[in-house]
Amino acid sequence: MDSQPTVVFVQSRDDDGAAVSFLRDSGITVHSVDGVRELEYAIEEHGGDCVVTNCEVETDDGTRYLGGLAVVDRLRRTHPELPVILFAEVTNGDIAREAYGRDVFGYVPGTVDDAHQRLLAQVDAAVASRPARQRASKRKQLNEAVRLVNQALVRSDSRLAIEREVATVLAGTSRYTESCTVTVSNGEPVVRALGTQRDRITVTTPDPLVRAVTEERLVVADLDEAAAADETALERGCVRVLVVPLLYEGTSYGALAVYADRIETFDSEEQDSFREVGHNIALAIDASQTKDALQQRTTELEQQKARLTELARIISHELRNPLQAAMGRVEVLESNGDDADITAIERNHARMAFLIDDLMEIARQGERQYTVAPVDLAAVVADAWETIETVDSTLHAECNAPILADYDRLSQLFENFFRLATDRAEDVTVTVADTHRGFVLEHDGPSLGTTDEDAFELRYSSTDEGAGLYLSVIREIARGHDWTVTLSGGPPGRVRIEVGGVAAPSGGGDAESSE
Repeated sequence: MDSQPTVVFVQSRDDDGAAVSFLRDSGITVHSVDGVRELEYAIEEHGGDCVVTNCEVETDDGTRYLGGLAVVDRLRRTHPELPVILFAEVTNGDIAREAYGRDVFGYVPGTVDDAHQRLLAQVDAAVASRPARQRASKRKQLNEAVRLVNQALVRSDSRLAIEREVATVLAGTSRYTESCTVTVSNGEPVVRALGTQRDRITVTTPDPLVRAVTEERLVVADLDEAAAADETALERGCVRVLVVPLLYEGTSYGALAVYADRIETFDSEEQDSFREVGHNIALAIDASQTKDALQQRTTELEQQKARLTELARIISHELRNPLQAAMGRVEVLESNGDDADITAIERNHARMAFLIDDLMEIARQGERQYTVAPVDLAAVVADAWETIETVDSTLHAECNAPILADYDRLSQLFENFFRLATDRAEDVTVTVADTHRGFVLEHDGPSLGTTDEDAFELRYSSTDEGAGLYLSVIREIARGHDWTVTLSGGPPGRVRIEVGGVAAPSGGGDAESSE
């Protein structure tokens, strides 16, 4: 053997001194302990390449019967890489089967003539197998950690739940001491989820965490255990940390930090595994946020459905007034056939037709496909003005810039504003002008009495002459273009609607695109 191996020997009360002396005389360093209680301390204090235990040793509860099997069970939990040899005082096939069922490296009956020679041979073989056992144990622990992380990703349905579950399962493994997820704010790490339960924490070694997030690369660093002596320090009892960034398709979700109390942790193989773990966590977070976005879209569609339900109520209820007025005029017409009555009927019927068209336009906006192309704003304004009975009203078109819009839908927007202005007064001045973000529509007719968002909600009454419906159509058409629309007081005595977020053609091209 190239170097002197170390064995921890758990002795029985019947004295295993001869076996211990034989191993020492053979060039092996032996640390003998009495019972299971001293075993962990001896391993911590002296290390060890192998553990030899008698079959009859004292357990934690003071019993001795098959105490060696209790030693094997404990070591499998705490030091699975350590080979264990059971040195029994009697030849017993049942004990051998029990031992091998617990994954002991070897079983040596102490009653055979060459028991000590056999024990030495088993120790030599066990020491030689230690590196391979360490690799296998590390791989097993790592595979188990990855499996637990993947399970956590499957059962978690939000970003915070994912981070909490992952940090908890990693901190609960035998290989790692602590785990957390972090983001960086003002150059300092911010802990989002922590694997263990603490009221507050202190990050005494922030540099590895910050570098992993800001530089978007995996970082492994040794820790100064003395610097983390504070009870609330995140690194307390840890000597090494691995920090892997959580990246998916260019989006950063912070980093995962995993702490260990053994300096040999986080070799290149383990780093490769955690790179994949970090990718999977980021993928799961991205998927959860996509799910949230879909849920939000579903909610929006449900709200749109509610608006359409309200629309149906308006159609069935609010059209009664102009309809009843028309029916009353018909009764009068039947008695005297006055031409003025016929004109009034036609006006009421035309009003109803406009109203129905507007209501149906609102209902269709949610499903309509918009085809945008460069349009001359001034030309659209002029065409829309021609479709309205303007009487003595005046249009001022102060717009010259081309914009990207659906021509027909934009024309409907202007038509509704012009009707809003001319239906409420016979002599109004309407202005359409460019702005740096889009365009503005104004008229000097009667005020709407509000500048709140509520003015755009679906409603109709005999007192506001359908202002709510006109504004609703304007808002829905603007939304279809992804524009913003606001109603402001404007100059005194004027109604002003500002439309923003309007795109201009790039390079003067005329290619059409569907939104």
